[in-house]
Amino acid sequence: MPDTSIHIERIPANRRLEAARLMAGPTADRDSGARFLAATTRHGVELDEFWGLSDTPDGPLRAAALLTPAAGGAVMAFVSPFGADVAVEDVGRLLDAAATANRAGSLMQALLESQEDRAADAFLGAGFTHVGDLLYMRRPWSAPGGVSSDWPPSVEVEPWRDGLEDDLAAALERSYIDTLDCPELCGLRQTPDVVASHKATGKFDPHLWWLVRFRGAPAGALLLNPCPTQGHTELVYLGLGPELRGSGMGRSLVRFGLKALSKRRHRTVLCAVDSRNAPAKRLYEREGFSSFAQRRAFVRAVTR
Repeated sequence: MPDTSIHIERIPANRRLEAARLMAGPTADRDSGARFLAATTRHGVELDEFWGLSDTPDGPLRAAALLTPAAGGAVMAFVSPFGADVAVEDVGRLLDAAATANRAGSLMQALLESQEDRAADAFLGAGFTHVGDLLYMRRPWSAPGGVSSDWPPSVEVEPWRDGLEDDLAAALERSYIDTLDCPELCGLRQTPDVVASHKATGKFDPHLWWLVRFRGAPAGALLLNPCPTQGHTELVYLGLGPELRGSGMGRSLVRFGLKALSKRRHRTVLCAVDSRNAPAKRLYEREGFSSFAQRRAFVRAVTR
């Protein structure tokens, strides 16, 4: 049974170094906490929602959780690694307390490595929902296959420009119909918030965003963003409405996007796809992508 006498609180400034050492993990060196805090300062990460778990108010911290606001009304949730000496139920209570107090966004998100079973159980105990396992794929640069700018009849691929925000939102909503990519996420955020989060991935470049129309109506999108600090480009989103699926447009758009990177510095492309989305995995594999990592995604709606 979990210890009902545990103490949970926002971590005061004078204990942040202790909490940062927990976030760095049990095998990290003694300077890891200072490096963690330096990194949060360097990247502008606020520590207002840094939470700790201890046996008593003055006792040593046994686990820590950090919530950080992200673009588009999202909040990222992180928890320190913890061993068998810390009950999963107690870490769940820590995460639940932090999530309940949070008012920074509309949706809380967490990504865990596939082996983090106890952390996954703690997030589930805190009211998070597992929305899928994300398969990360990449494609080292090579020229794409045949690329044609002659799209099928009634299809137009329109470069991004200011003023297309509403049409892009409509295109995304078309692509969510019967989607196989984390369908549990549908409806949890307003579509303009999703667009904002897409823009905030890496560095937004309007020259790498395209809106797909079918018979003049928004029906899909291809969004790529360069990630200069990581040295690659991310395929942030590729989605089509039901009216264009199975037409070969997905393959054509991937090749079209790859060709657009031919004269750019960062041409290696990364993407993430729900591991349950077999058609998307086949598409990317046929276009030269291979998987290199997998993470489990969890979300919890923010209640006010």
